Amino acid sequence: MPATGSRYTFVWHRLLQSVPLLLAVTFLVFLITKVTPGNPARTILGPKATSEQVSRLSHQLGYDRGVPTQYWRFLERLVHGDLGDSARTGNAVTSVIATHLAPTVWMVVASALLTSLVAVPLAWAAAAHRDSWLDHLLRTSSIFALYLPTFWVGLVLVRFVALPTGWFPVSGFGDGVTGHLRSVVLPAISLSLGLAPVVARSLRTAMIDVLESDYVAAARAAGVRGWSLFRWYVVRNSLSPAVSLLAVQIGFLLFGVVVLEVTFDINGLGSELVTAAVGKDLLVTQGITLVFALAVVVVNLVADLLLVVIDPRVRAS
Repeated sequence: MPATGSRYTFVWHRLLQSVPLLLAVTFLVFLITKVTPGNPARTILGPKATSEQVSRLSHQLGYDRGVPTQYWRFLERLVHGDLGDSARTGNAVTSVIATHLAPTVWMVVASALLTSLVAVPLAWAAAAHRDSWLDHLLRTSSIFALYLPTFWVGLVLVRFVALPTGWFPVSGFGDGVTGHLRSVVLPAISLSLGLAPVVARSLRTAMIDVLESDYVAAARAAGVRGWSLFRWYVVRNSLSPAVSLLAVQIGFLLFGVVVLEVTFDINGLGSELVTAAVGKDLLVTQGITLVFALAVVVVNLVADLLLVVIDPRVRAS
């Protein structure tokens, strides 16, 4: 019962801590329309709008009021799912986000899964053969991966994989589940090549600490070897740093998605964000930025709650 109680206490405290963070995120996103040069209403309506039209829209959107009042109205509209309308298409921003959400989710999920599938075996091999050539290669590649441009990797994969083989499309999101999968393979590889070595290095360090622990030594003395030792004694006790790091790197993933959606001409939130920013569509830019920012906060919250399940030491603390 104490363990269960401490788990609920940790979850409750973590949820409460997220409230001011979410408010801070919404306020920073709200400031997008404040720091943009010129009158936001003029930007939305375009240069041909009359002064009367600009004044009317400014009053309708509350731009002629104080910042606290404007922020409060922004929160009220946000709670009701109202992010305004696109200046380019006239469609609701929430509709624009819903239309472009699926490709981005596919890319992020595929990249995270591929990163995990690559990082865990690499970390185990490096930890099990400490100071071997594989271990040195992993540590070196993690440094190199930090400076590897994702768009350049994507272009290389298009030139030397997609075009010669025809296995993967060089642009678009495809049709159906199979088409979607084929479309996100190369972008996911491009992101994973930069992220997997970093996660693997963190996981390797945690695995080495676990392998040197007393309970692993006792398990080996009892005859536990190979896959059983890895599965039951090493993985679960060394996952915490990797989960935390992967959650922190969600910002890197989202930035990479923006770049790669443009590179591979995938019509997701990232490419729509670039289009909206170039076209000075402030409300769409604001809405997509808000989705990305909230995604970072929510993913980190979920990671913290997941740590409670996989690591009893978190509950104890």
